[in-house]
Amino acid sequence: MDRRSWLWRKKSSERSPGETESSVGSISSHSERFSDDQIYLNQNLQSLEIGSKSDPRQSEHNNDVKTLSEKLEEALANINAKEELVKQHVKVAEEAVSGWEKAESEASSLRQQVEILNVRNSTLEDRILQLDGALKECLRQLRQTREEKDQIAHEALEKKNSETESSSTSIDIDLLHKLEMSEKENSDLKLELSSMAEELEIRLIEMELSNQAAEQASRQLLDSVKKVAKLEAECRKLKFSLEKGNDHQTKDRKNSSINERNQMESFVEIDLMDDFLEMERLVGLPESNEVGERLKKEREDELNASRKRLEEAESNLSELENELKTSRERLEEAESKSVRLENELNASRNRLEESESKLGKLENELKPSRKRLKEAESKLAEYENELKASRQRFEEAESKLHDRENELKVSRNRLKETEFKLDECEKELRASIYRLKEAETELEDRENELKPSRKRLERAESKLAELENELKTSRYRLEESETKLVVNENELKKGEFKLAEVENELNASRKRIEEAESKLAKHQNELKLSRYQLDEAESKLAETESRLEMAESRLEAIYIKKEEAESRCKALESELESLLINHEKERDLWGKSEAKCRQLENKVTRLQHELHGRKSVNRPEELRFRRAKQDKELAMAGNKFAECQKTIASLTRQLKTLATIDDFLVN
Repeated sequence: MDRRSWLWRKKSSERSPGETESSVGSISSHSERFSDDQIYLNQNLQSLEIGSKSDPRQSEHNNDVKTLSEKLEEALANINAKEELVKQHVKVAEEAVSGWEKAESEASSLRQQVEILNVRNSTLEDRILQLDGALKECLRQLRQTREEKDQIAHEALEKKNSETESSSTSIDIDLLHKLEMSEKENSDLKLELSSMAEELEIRLIEMELSNQAAEQASRQLLDSVKKVAKLEAECRKLKFSLEKGNDHQTKDRKNSSINERNQMESFVEIDLMDDFLEMERLVGLPESNEVGERLKKEREDELNASRKRLEEAESNLSELENELKTSRERLEEAESKSVRLENELNASRNRLEESESKLGKLENELKPSRKRLKEAESKLAEYENELKASRQRFEEAESKLHDRENELKVSRNRLKETEFKLDECEKELRASIYRLKEAETELEDRENELKPSRKRLERAESKLAELENELKTSRYRLEESETKLVVNENELKKGEFKLAEVENELNASRKRIEEAESKLAKHQNELKLSRYQLDEAESKLAETESRLEMAESRLEAIYIKKEEAESRCKALESELESLLINHEKERDLWGKSEAKCRQLENKVTRLQHELHGRKSVNRPEELRFRRAKQDKELAMAGNKFAECQKTIASLTRQLKTLATIDDFLVN
């Protein structure tokens, strides 16, 4: 509608100035001609009046001329009135033309605005296409990054699993080897302990026997000393009886008796041979030589046997002392080994406590990371919702733009129709102007011919009436076209207002998108700081939207990894709980085994004391039975100790796996 009005206005503006000038000029020339004719007629009337005075015959003819002149005056008055009406119509037409020109200028401005809006719409469409392409590229990059991240995570998990399996197998092999070695060492130690216990028992028995032999020898020595004292008393009696003998012999006897007494007082138990020599001397007397020789031989034999027994007892005592020293050293070594094992157990317990504390710390560290993950997930959900809302707004804006385009197409069609109608009106106006020109020519002919002027005036009046009707119709059409133009202008204003609303919505959506992009950029920068080492290739991306989507994919992958790690941690926690329960049970068993070992040691000490105290014949059999019991108990304790070592090794292996998992989680 507007385009047609604008086109008609252009055509009317192009054509109206000359036509209006020609019409105005023709009307003005026509009015001048009528005024000249009127003056000429007045002059003719005056001349006729003068002629009538001179010529009375022409009075009738003058009367007719007067009547005709009156009629002509009336006709001229009517023509002047109609000319005034024509002038008014011309003014109205000029006003209409000026209105059309204004409408054309407004239509041209509206066209320019519509062109600007079309350009904006085209730019917006290009922008929307670019954004759609960017979104598609971002989605493609997201998919690629997700796939890459999944592949990397899968490969990393496979590597970690293979490494853990290989490490676990190597650790299991090492632990099995160590367990075998420890079992062998335990068996060797058990054999050594059993052999040492047997040797100790044998040596204790030998010590007891040697002690018994020494006691018997000491008793025999005491008996021999008593006998020697009796013999000395008898010898003294014999000496007193034989004092009457030789003086030389008596002196020798006195000296020898004094020396013997001194020696007996100082060395009764040590210098028995001197007493026996004195006895030999006494026996060597002539009165009792034979008896002295016999006693001498007997005493020498007894002394030699007692000396041999004493030497054997001393050698046995030295051997027993050496054996006791070696047994004590072995016991000290066994005690040191037990202390080492206890230290290792304490170290393993400390490691377990440290691992438990580390697990607690890791759990405490995982809590804020889980909170951060939840916050990041909520933020990502908000960003996704905002993106969805912006996309919906884009779609709504596109639909509105399509609607506006359809409305513009309809308005263009209407403008074309109005332009066509205005062209028809222009053609009718041209025809009316042409008719006015014909009327002017006819009026000129009437001026020349007065007689047929009535008919021509009537024709002119009829033509003027027709022209008036045509002008009325043209006015009506102009009013209709003006109303249509007003309606079209209102529709255009509505369209412009709607386009402005759409532009405002698009600007608001752009601002929101920019805000979302800025927020996403901030979030991405925060994520970059924590994951820069893993995502060096991804940091090269320049666009913030792609970075956001990469961050979302990373967050999803990390969330999956965290869930897997949490599940593993839960499984490991359950395993740790079970292991701790088993460890507590093993501690109880270890305490029981230690108590049993102490009981066995106490029993061994008691048996040793009993072995020292007892001197029965059935003692070796009892010792063998007790040794067998002790061996069984020691074997049970060694088995329990091996089981404890196995559990400790398994706990250390699991703690190592937990430490590797903790390092992986920290990374």
